[in-house]
Amino acid sequence: MTAPADRHLSTDSFADYLRSPVPIDHPIPGLPRIVLFVDPQSSRVGLRGPATPHEVPPLGLEHLTVHAVHHDGQRLIEIAVTDSRLFVDAYPLLCAVADRVQLDRQTITAALTETLRRLGHLLQTEDVLSQEKETGLVGELLVLAGLAHTVGPDTALASWRGGQAEEHDFGLPDHDIEVKATVSERRTHWISSLTQMVATGERPLWLVSLQVTSAGSGGRTLPDLIAGVRTRLPSTTQCTAFDDLLRSSGWRDRFGATCQRRWRLRTPPEAFQVTEAFPRLTPRLLADAGVDGTRVTDIRYRLDLTGLTGHPMPQILTDALTRGQLELP
Repeated sequence: MTAPADRHLSTDSFADYLRSPVPIDHPIPGLPRIVLFVDPQSSRVGLRGPATPHEVPPLGLEHLTVHAVHHDGQRLIEIAVTDSRLFVDAYPLLCAVADRVQLDRQTITAALTETLRRLGHLLQTEDVLSQEKETGLVGELLVLAGLAHTVGPDTALASWRGGQAEEHDFGLPDHDIEVKATVSERRTHWISSLTQMVATGERPLWLVSLQVTSAGSGGRTLPDLIAGVRTRLPSTTQCTAFDDLLRSSGWRDRFGATCQRRWRLRTPPEAFQVTEAFPRLTPRLLADAGVDGTRVTDIRYRLDLTGLTGHPMPQILTDALTRGQLELP
């Protein structure tokens, strides 16, 4: 949704409308017809737009009402803000609803619901880390701890992408590593893009597959793993870099209260070199099949590597995984 800059009144012009003693209807340019109204007599501002045949207004909020009304012989949906103290702050919300109706072709009630949902996400404080993110971070920390012991903390931290805008989790001088952790009894992993299983330049790409499971009273929690990695970082600079990478990976200290599941390895780690024969989807495979990859804007698929034997690993990866798996006794 990209709205032209001149679609809506400026905040100053809207404020002038609010100071007017007479009701004002201001059509917003575009189709279908959406009207911004200011009603000083009933102390309301809002939008009116066409209702679809079976459109039912959603429940309103304390200072926001949504009703089906008839205006000039047409059934409309009317959204109204009813607290004058909120008129100026509510104006961008009304503009966003109008844009979703006229530019994204949503119904007015769907546009309102979507706008409120996104606003709620913006304001919501996340207190719980999803299990998918938790297990993913467990796997990356296991590899990071192994690399810190094998190649040293500085090289290990420099190689960890830590949620940055990179396709692979670790970038070593001679190898890229993508770490996948699953709680499934089968060695299945989600791949979230067409390029995640594509090597960078000439460096070989390795998929490290970890199967983890709840450990009851044994194993270690994610906060335990984080604390364990910190003990391997002797300098303040290294600890600061580690904390920054953790944060970019989605970790927040407040998650420590809820991430109390104890994890252990279900099976020994496996590593697979991502060669031409490796099962995957890539832009080149789509192109070779005659598919216009520019039309595939989002993709997520699951690999099942159950029963496949991992490839002989380079020594640096063998050492890192041998040491790293000791983090989940």
